[in-house]
Amino acid sequence: MNPVLVTEGISLPSSFARRVSLTLAIALPLLAASKGEDEDGYELDADTRITLPHGFDAELLYEVPPAQGSWVAMAFDPKGRLIVSDQDDKGVFRVTLPKEGAPASTVEVESLKGFPYLPIDWGRRRVGGALGFLYAFDSLYMSSMKGFYRIRDTDGDDTFDEFTLLRKLGVGYEHSAHSIIVSEDGEALYLVSGNHSPLPEGVPSLQPPVWQQDSLLAAMPDPMGHAVGIRPPAGWVCRISPDGSDWKMIASGFRNAVDLALNREGELFTFDSDLEFDIGSPWYRPTRVNHVTSASEFGWRHGSAKWPEYFADSNGAVINVGPGSPTGIGFGHHSNFPGEYQDKLFICDWTFGTLYTVEMEEDGSSYTGTKKEFLHGNPLNIAAMRFGPDGHMYFVIGGRNTASKLYRIRYTGEKEQGEPRQLVRNQALRDLRHSLERYHGSRAGGSGAVLECWPYLSHPDRDIRYAARLAIENQDLSLWQEKVFAEQGAGGIIYGTIALCRHGDPLLSGRILEKLATVPYEALERSDRLALLRAYSLCFIRMGKPTEAQAGAVIAKLEPHYPADEETENAELCRVLCYLDSAQVVGKTIALMKSTHAKTVEYDNRMLERHEYGEAILKMMGNTPNTQNIHYAYCLRRVSNRWTLADREYYFGWLNESLAKNGGKSFAGYINAIRADAITHLPPDAAAAISALLGDIAPVDLANLPVAKGPPVAWTVDSAMKLFESGLEGRDFENGKKMFSAGRCVACHRFEGSGGYSGPDLGSVGSRYAIRDILVAICEPSQSISEQYQASEVTLKDGGTLYGRVIYRNDEEIAVAPNPFNFRDLAKMPMAKVEKVELSQISMMPPGTLFTMNKDELMDLIAYLVSGGDPKNAAFGKK
Repeated sequence: MNPVLVTEGISLPSSFARRVSLTLAIALPLLAASKGEDEDGYELDADTRITLPHGFDAELLYEVPPAQGSWVAMAFDPKGRLIVSDQDDKGVFRVTLPKEGAPASTVEVESLKGFPYLPIDWGRRRVGGALGFLYAFDSLYMSSMKGFYRIRDTDGDDTFDEFTLLRKLGVGYEHSAHSIIVSEDGEALYLVSGNHSPLPEGVPSLQPPVWQQDSLLAAMPDPMGHAVGIRPPAGWVCRISPDGSDWKMIASGFRNAVDLALNREGELFTFDSDLEFDIGSPWYRPTRVNHVTSASEFGWRHGSAKWPEYFADSNGAVINVGPGSPTGIGFGHHSNFPGEYQDKLFICDWTFGTLYTVEMEEDGSSYTGTKKEFLHGNPLNIAAMRFGPDGHMYFVIGGRNTASKLYRIRYTGEKEQGEPRQLVRNQALRDLRHSLERYHGSRAGGSGAVLECWPYLSHPDRDIRYAARLAIENQDLSLWQEKVFAEQGAGGIIYGTIALCRHGDPLLSGRILEKLATVPYEALERSDRLALLRAYSLCFIRMGKPTEAQAGAVIAKLEPHYPADEETENAELCRVLCYLDSAQVVGKTIALMKSTHAKTVEYDNRMLERHEYGEAILKMMGNTPNTQNIHYAYCLRRVSNRWTLADREYYFGWLNESLAKNGGKSFAGYINAIRADAITHLPPDAAAAISALLGDIAPVDLANLPVAKGPPVAWTVDSAMKLFESGLEGRDFENGKKMFSAGRCVACHRFEGSGGYSGPDLGSVGSRYAIRDILVAICEPSQSISEQYQASEVTLKDGGTLYGRVIYRNDEEIAVAPNPFNFRDLAKMPMAKVEKVELSQISMMPPGTLFTMNKDELMDLIAYLVSGGDPKNAAFGKK
């Protein structure tokens, strides 16, 4: 069930049109409802309830008992056995699989001893299991939140007896180091990590280490406090020698990519995650498949500073997939599936229980992709996937203490003849890119490297231009600085100045602006116009604000071209002209805001209904925000020049109306932040003139919530569970809905499209968790806390403390929200007074939310949660 994507907000430039068209031309297979139906070649497997193509069979090989935990990592050893690990504290296991034709009951699972275990406290959980495994070079490699290990059996007795820490890693919770694969040349390893685990100290990079946020306008932190303080390079991929002595970062700018895969041609790919909180905002970046080329940068930054994929100093996506939680990936050439699957990339999604295929097509020296659903189930939270030595697909579901299972997918249809496709038409372009990439990470190329690579700054292929620029940036600045100023071609000037802005002395800013002024804007292709605007932005970011005369010259150059006839170009013209406080930008942008329309975003409803995260997207689809206008409002918020009263009235009126639109958990917070920042920068007379539009928008009013009848009971998990021993039926839907408010759940949690945002959406808890699990989450909220909702404890130098969700943190100040019912009520403190900031193991959710309720009220609340808000649920039927 594939989402049909219509781009939201900022569209891609024309040079990427082919890549976008392939993304948009996604097929929507109508999956059959039961075995025997034959719509588009899919059927429901009767045993596993997994929907998959005809000719394939799904087998449940093993249901993991609670004593063995919830499995999240897997790898095959040389004997075809699986090595798996619990996420928390149950350990590592070796799984001997049933032979072909043997029943699943012949699976053997043994616990492996001696494995390193360095746990952290995560709420009430003790988390420290492996997050990635690979058997290679006569060794088992393991990644965890705290380290990267090499594990060996030195005496051949089939027992691991040597456990070597190759390098300590920083704790990143679920955004830590993950999967490991063998490199394309078979001589090294690749390790991928999420953005919360910093690049280990001392590790060199193929990129020059000059990372910055590079946001022209003041960035806004995530209103939910997510990833505040995470700085570039963010998520990374490293190449590691087999003995662990040589590390080198080869790519960065990911959010939380979990796995890696190589195609037949030796090109590397990953599947990066989105932040569902951002849905509806112009900086929402969907899950996407990335082609991981040498020294590539994919532009993840925190909050509103995330780079759009067209930024010239970054790399784009092979395909934007949509919402979800990426996990395992692998190419079909490792399988015995039919030829049509051999060249496809299989990608797994944890949230929506779906596994897709991505068919690649060559696009210059890189690729575009088209996805199609391969299988899905509910629940089917796939945590890891690998093709076995027998050619079958194996995956485990699990993670976050959910029930874990091991599945096998076999092709059982007729043997098909035919050779798999070979993507070699553009091999010469890839060879050219590789020839430039050999200069990455070293200054050894010197003047020869500069001379060889310089002409390719103007190459029509984006990835070749990028490879050439990074090769030049790796060489000594003295070898190429003056070549920028001597350059006559538009491409060489644009991409040369981008490089120089990242490395040069700020005193060069005047010369750079003079050089950029020689580039004729109107003669450029769209992608080069965007690159020119990015070059101006980087000059201002890295080299300082221009003088009044310099700013006037840039405004005079750009203003005649604004507005353009394409949204992406308008977005960047608006960004630069707002920064420069152009005299015309307010009037032109307000006129644009009046003429743009919210663009339809369509995903498959059935897919979204598989998880509570889908609820926000379904709501947004019916009440879509205008993300292009949000970008314009974001840019205008600090502009002071040439506002009319009518412009201000429209601007603030539009922002107020946008608060009625739907988006992710941070959507309303971002709109409020734009609004508050704009109010702060209003002249006093303007504020008085539009005071009626500036009133605050209140959170949920706790005083008006209903109250439980009681009498109060100090409920525990065990005492509450006794109420459900005879089942759950005959309950009162309306009373359960009332208790959702009486227990103040509505103040922090979304349910049925309404409620607060400071806690997780509860719309599908009933389909994913047992009643006991729900009661544990309510009665013992610190038992397990997602890192997205974790509070922090700020220790002050005078011995005092602050507690709450960190909303923003910079070099000058930290702000925390101590009140889970109102995240705009902030406690602020200068960073000069802060001793340390640590994640708290105590949930912000109060533990006594059920105490006011009597027996029937509690049971009605649980029935309401289990029902997902459906009054026709069996829980409300007669006893």
